[in-house]
Amino acid sequence: MRSFRGLIFMWRHRGKPGNPMKRSQVSLLLLLSLTCSSLTGTQEVKNNLLLEVIQTTYDVTRKETLIYLRVYTDGTAEAHPMRDVDFRTLALKKIQIAPSEFANLRDFLRSPKVQNLDPEYRRFWGNKDFGQTWQVTIAQGDGEKSILLVNFQPFLARTRKKPYPVEVEKLGCIVWELRAKVIGEPLERDYVGGIGGCRELGY
Repeated sequence: MRSFRGLIFMWRHRGKPGNPMKRSQVSLLLLLSLTCSSLTGTQEVKNNLLLEVIQTTYDVTRKETLIYLRVYTDGTAEAHPMRDVDFRTLALKKIQIAPSEFANLRDFLRSPKVQNLDPEYRRFWGNKDFGQTWQVTIAQGDGEKSILLVNFQPFLARTRKKPYPVEVEKLGCIVWELRAKVIGEPLERDYVGGIGGCRELGY
């Protein structure tokens, strides 16, 4: 930020007597100031992020990526809707998470078992022409932890006797429940309260 303020100072004094500046110098300062501003804004968003889930679905004809869920350290959450979409104004829906619910989420994400999960969990259910991935990012101290979930279907995995770790199942259930609250519309399936869903599993 100090260097950015210095650039602003130099820009403001570019035309004063005794401090002439060439057009190339002015252009360079403008470019640097815009770059610094962009990097600062990106860093602030990254520092405020607690949890992010980016979902990508694909088949033989197309590939779609959306913000499935984002939760920030101030307790706000946002997500892209899927049922009511206007690509001219693709806006995120937002809510404020209840303090107790947010505290439970934060404690869960900070737990050692979650922080020590593997970086990738892949499952293939016999369909090679289409699939889905979740790119999960969790704040971890000054850094972040990434988990890739490929074709994440915890209920099917249990019936196939290939269950995920309990923390992965619980993470998925938390994401689904929060997303439903954020977008205010039914999920693709009733993952939370449906038969064999999250509530029946005790999450």
